[in-house]
Amino acid sequence: MKRLKLLIMTLLLLETASAQQKTIVHNEQDNTVTITRTLPQFVNKHDIRVGLGSFSLVQSLFLDEFGWHPVEDYTYDFRYEMEKTDSYSTPRYFTGMFSLSYTYHSRRWFEFGGTAYFGAVTESRLDNNTHKKVKTQNTYAFGVMPTVRFVYLYREKVQLYSSVSVGVVSNGYEVLPWGDLTLFGCTFGRNLFGFAEIGSGFGGWGRIGIGYRFDAAKKGKK
Repeated sequence: MKRLKLLIMTLLLLETASAQQKTIVHNEQDNTVTITRTLPQFVNKHDIRVGLGSFSLVQSLFLDEFGWHPVEDYTYDFRYEMEKTDSYSTPRYFTGMFSLSYTYHSRRWFEFGGTAYFGAVTESRLDNNTHKKVKTQNTYAFGVMPTVRFVYLYREKVQLYSSVSVGVVSNGYEVLPWGDLTLFGCTFGRNLFGFAEIGSGFGGWGRIGIGYRFDAAKKGKK
């Protein structure tokens, strides 16, 4: 994890340096050099992203504690206990927390939009004698949240940002208000770009993905 953070920071510094446009003015009289850094003049208004997040303790509340079946359903509990005598469970597998987001870049430092999340845990039960699959048990969790993103470094190829999302999350049995926070995010690229994030909440601790930026008004003029 430490090596990954070091690699991200190294790439960030290199990309930031290369993305800065420099105007150098040399004054021969006093041998001084003036460097002026300019920001990109154009900001794409639309931002669409597809990402994949790691497992987190927050997700386990929906995929583990509440996800299998309602506690008050005694009939289901009894049937489940009977099945356990004739079969056994395979290890549980987490698919990852998938996300799809859209934001509108109203200002250079501010974006707003929404994010949809979906994740699942799958487990199979095998027969004790034949070791063949008897059934598959899946637990799902999904959420829909309005999102705001604050960009505190904007360059042509690199952006640094944080974001906050607040909405609802469900696993089919429970619907609860919840949220997600991107503590640190970084994008690399122009229109088509990749991103990496460190977060806290429903989206997972670590997230990676790809995205695309465009401006509809500009394309419409061509």
